Amino acid sequence: MNISLKEPSVDSMHKLIELSKELHDHEALSFDPEHTQKAFEFLMDSPSYGDVFLIHAEQDGHQEIVGFVVLCYSFSVEFGGQIAVIDQIFINRSWRRQGVGSHVLPILEDKVKQRKCQAVILEVNIGNSGAREFYEQFDYTPRRQHCIMSKRVAV
Repeated sequence: MNISLKEPSVDSMHKLIELSKELHDHEALSFDPEHTQKAFEFLMDSPSYGDVFLIHAEQDGHQEIVGFVVLCYSFSVEFGGQIAVIDQIFINRSWRRQGVGSHVLPILEDKVKQRKCQAVILEVNIGNSGAREFYEQFDYTPRRQHCIMSKRVAV
């Protein structure tokens, strides 16, 4: 199996939106396809803010889009410079536990290093022990003393 990350195109936007809906459904989050598409298009047009990648799997001569990743870039005094945030990562249910994620993380980390980021951070649902254990295998460390909080503001 060969795994690669590719930037979405106009032609693949529908697949990206479809996968995003699957992620939102899986996480029981509300989903607005128009809002989501605008956010993806913003990142695709403004690479200094982040990157969007489709996860492609090639197996037995057949290539398929099996997921997506959204990386956003920020700055951290704690880490001493620019950081990358894995804002969203999703692998289609039928492709999970087949090594896709194990291929994707090192590719992402290489991309982050090329951007001179000092660290990668991500958020995992506290009840998702499988995901936590997976990331810990790649030396991601839980910040047990932290609680991520958020608030939407009107624009």
